[in-house]
Amino acid sequence: MGQDRDSIQPQPLLEADMETGVQAKTFAAADATSPHDAAYLALFTRFLQYWHADLRVDAFMEFQLLLLTFGTGIQDGISYPDFRCFASNQTGNTVVLAVALAGGAADLFDPVNVGLSLAAFLAGAVLTGRVGIAVGRRRRAWQFGVNLAQTFMVMGAAWIQFVHGVEERGAWARAALALIAFSSGAQVAAARAMKIPEISTAMATAAWVDLLIDENLMTWRNHPRNRRILFLVALVAGSFAGAFARTGVGSPMALVISGVVKALVIGGTLFSKSDRDDEKCG
Repeated sequence: MGQDRDSIQPQPLLEADMETGVQAKTFAAADATSPHDAAYLALFTRFLQYWHADLRVDAFMEFQLLLLTFGTGIQDGISYPDFRCFASNQTGNTVVLAVALAGGAADLFDPVNVGLSLAAFLAGAVLTGRVGIAVGRRRRAWQFGVNLAQTFMVMGAAWIQFVHGVEERGAWARAALALIAFSSGAQVAAARAMKIPEISTAMATAAWVDLLIDENLMTWRNHPRNRRILFLVALVAGSFAGAFARTGVGSPMALVISGVVKALVIGGTLFSKSDRDDEKCG
């Protein structure tokens, strides 16, 4: 019995030694991570946080939306003379489509182009809107990707006109129109995520009415009024720029200018602050 007791007593010490050994190995493994690897891990984490962060709605974001509005004006400044329809002004397209279906004034516009533009615009808006809801509408990565895709579409339309000429009808002409209209729908849907209704980047009718009926129209400090005025100025200026560019250097170059404006917004997306920056400041 004495020998059995002596043989049993050391066992707790042995288990303690084993536990200590495991802990020592764990700490050793943790310490094995070099400062170089830790720096890479921290950099990768910041990279993910940067792209996953929601963009802040501030004055810089408003400026980017105004740039997009200017680009929209350029596109519509060349789309109606070239295709006999609008690329982004779907209110006008809806009306003239109804007139065309009724069989009147078909010489003033192309019903096929009108229907194509409306369908492409809605497709761009639906796709951008629904996917944006799933991935995060204001997420930097999503906004960057959407603006990049729009830029490629507009530049693609410019390439078509450079290579195949500016035509009202035909497969290539309608391909260019579809690219412009689809990108316009995507642009409007992406801009809605910023929740700045005064700067829709496309439709002017509501902005004109809201500006004129604003009960605080003459108030010195009125941010919504200022947004509407800047939006209308950008859209009108873009329309004039597109019209004069079309007659001066041609529609393809006008589309290139619009694409360059969109590219500036891509760069702005990279430098925009995020809501996470507000949390850090708080």
